[in-house]
Amino acid sequence: MSPPTSEEDKTDPMPAAAAAAASEEEKAPTPLRICCYGSSSSRTPAKYTDAAYNLGYHLAKRGHTCVNGAGKEGCMAAMNRGANDGDGAIVGVTHEAFIVDDGGWFEGAHSVFKTKHTILTAKGTDLQERKKLLVEGADGLVVLPGGPGTWDELWEMACARHIGFHALPIVCV
Repeated sequence: MSPPTSEEDKTDPMPAAAAAAASEEEKAPTPLRICCYGSSSSRTPAKYTDAAYNLGYHLAKRGHTCVNGAGKEGCMAAMNRGANDGDGAIVGVTHEAFIVDDGGWFEGAHSVFKTKHTILTAKGTDLQERKKLLVEGADGLVVLPGGPGTWDELWEMACARHIGFHALPIVCV
C-alpha cells in the first residue's frame, strides 16, 4: 500500500490511544493559547504525524487553542486534523505571498480553514511578521519535528528567551 499524498487524504480513524484518553479528558481550568511549530512536508514520517495528531486532539479536548502555520501537509496538517476532530479552536498563520488568485485562499493551507477556524495573514517581504503573529498571546510553545523553517522558528524563540525577551515554556517533541 502506498502512503497517502497528503494528510488530508488519510481516512484512518483517530489513533486508538487518542480515542481511549479522550473519553477521560476534561477541559483545563484555564484555556491556553499554544503555538506549535512543525513540518509541512508530505514526506514526514507517520510516527511524527501520529504524535502531531494526538497533540492537536488533546489540546482541543482540554479547551486550548492551537496556533500554527496552517499547513496541509506534515505535522501541521496532522495537528490541524487532530484539533479539528477534537472540536477545538485553531488559528493558522500564513503569509500574503501564499494567496492564490484574488479569492483570498492560501496555497498550502489545510482545508479546516475553509469552513471554520481563524487564519491570520502576515504581510511584508520576509517572515518576521508571520513569526510574531504565531507567538502573539501564546502561553507556551511546542516544537514538533520539521525542517529549516521549524529550526529557524525554534532557535529565534530560544535565543529570545535566553536574553529575556519572553519567558514562554518551550517543549521540543
